[in-house]
Amino acid sequence: MRALAIRHVEIEHLGLIERVLEALNFEFEYFDAYKNQSLNRSIRDYSLIFVLGGPMGAYEEELYPFLKREFQIIAEAIKNRIPLLGICLGAQMIAKTLGAKVYRGENGKEIGWINVRKVANHELFSEFPDELRVLQWHQDTFDLPVGALRIYSSQKYANQAFVFDKAVGLQFHIEVTREMVKQWAEVYSDDLSDEGLSKEEILEYSKRDEEFNAEMIESLISRLLNF
Repeated sequence: MRALAIRHVEIEHLGLIERVLEALNFEFEYFDAYKNQSLNRSIRDYSLIFVLGGPMGAYEEELYPFLKREFQIIAEAIKNRIPLLGICLGAQMIAKTLGAKVYRGENGKEIGWINVRKVANHELFSEFPDELRVLQWHQDTFDLPVGALRIYSSQKYANQAFVFDKAVGLQFHIEVTREMVKQWAEVYSDDLSDEGLSKEEILEYSKRDEEFNAEMIESLISRLLNF
C-alpha cells in the first residue's frame, strides 16, 4: 500500500505517522506543493492521503497559489472515496473543499497543550478517550461541513475533529514527536511570546504521551482503511 502526504513547510511533517505507516507496511512519499512539485502518480494509486499543517490560511490561494492544486487533490480524493486525513491546515482545507467557511477565529490563537472533549461517537474514534490532551497551534477555524459529524471540541473552538465519509479532519496536532515540538518552539517562538507561553511549557511532552498518541493514530488509520 502507498500513502501520500501533502506538506506545506518542512518542519510540519508526518512525525509519529511515519512510524505507524511503517508498522502497517505502507510505502509513503511527500508532496511538497509549496515547492511547485508535480505528482508522479494518479491520486487513485494511493490508499491513504494526508494533508498536513502549515502557517498559511486555507483562504489564501491568491497569496499561495499552490493551494489551488491541493484543493483539486482533496476534491478528487473525496469524490473517489480515498481515505483522507487532514491535520490543522489540512482539516481546514478539507472543510473548505466540502463547502464550509474557513476564517480567523474570534477567540484568538489556540496554542499549547489543551484538552479536547468527545462530543459524539464514531467507529473511527472508538478507541479514543472522552478527553484527549493535544497540541494546538492555530488561530483559524472553520464551520462544520454539511453532512459531517463533529467528534471533538475544545473550550475555545467547537470544531476540533470531524468525519465526512472517508475524510477525517483534526484541528489539533496528534502527529508530533518530541523533536518536532522542540523545533516548533524555536521556529514559532513569536507565537509563544504572543501567548505568554514558555518553551518549557510546550516541551512538557513525555515519551509516554508520544507512545499513546502513536497508538491512537494507528487505531484511527487502521479503522479508516477498513471503513
